[in-house]
Amino acid sequence: MATLRKTVAPQQEAPDNIRSMVAPAATDEEFRAFMYLCNAYSLDPLKKEIYFIKYAGKSTIITSRDGYLKIANLHEQFDGLESDVVYQGDVLTKRDDGSLHIAYGQEHLAFDKTKLSGAFCSVFRKDRSKATTVFVSIKEYYKREAPIWQQYTNAMILKVAEAMALKRAFAISGLVTKEEIEDKDQLEDVA
Repeated sequence: MATLRKTVAPQQEAPDNIRSMVAPAATDEEFRAFMYLCNAYSLDPLKKEIYFIKYAGKSTIITSRDGYLKIANLHEQFDGLESDVVYQGDVLTKRDDGSLHIAYGQEHLAFDKTKLSGAFCSVFRKDRSKATTVFVSIKEYYKREAPIWQQYTNAMILKVAEAMALKRAFAISGLVTKEEIEDKDQLEDVA
C-alpha cells in the first residue's frame, strides 16, 4: 500500500504565537482538527499551504492548488500532470490512457479572454493505467468582482482544474479549495 513520505510539519501542540498567526479564531477543538490535517498531509500553514478560515461561526480548512500539488509530489505513485486552458475553437481529444490532447484553434493563439471556455488537467499515477482527468468550465468559476480573476483569468481557471484533478487522483479528503466555498466573498485574502 502506498503511503505519503512525511516531511517536517507543524507539531500537534503548536505554540500560542503560531496559533495566533494561522488560526486566531479557532476553538481548541477546531485548532486540533486543523493541526491534525496539517500533519496528515504534511502542509505548513506558515508557508500558506493550508488555511483555517472562520466566518459567521463556521470553520473551514482550505488549501490551494499548491497544497494539493505538494501532497501529490510527496506520494510515491505521482507521475506528473498535464494541463492547459481551453478556448473556443480548441479541439480536445481523449487519449487511450484517459488524458486529453489539445489542438489549439485561432482564438487560443490570440488569447482572447472572451473566448475562454475553461481548463483541463490530467494527473498520472504510476500504479494506474488511466489518468485522472477533469475539465472545468469558466462559467462555473469566474468571479467578475474578484480582481485576481479579472487580471489572471487563465491562471485562476487552470489552478481550479489542477486542484480538482489532484484531489481526485489522490483521494484527498477533509480539505477544500476556496472555489468550493459557497460564500467566496469572505475568502478574497486567501491565495
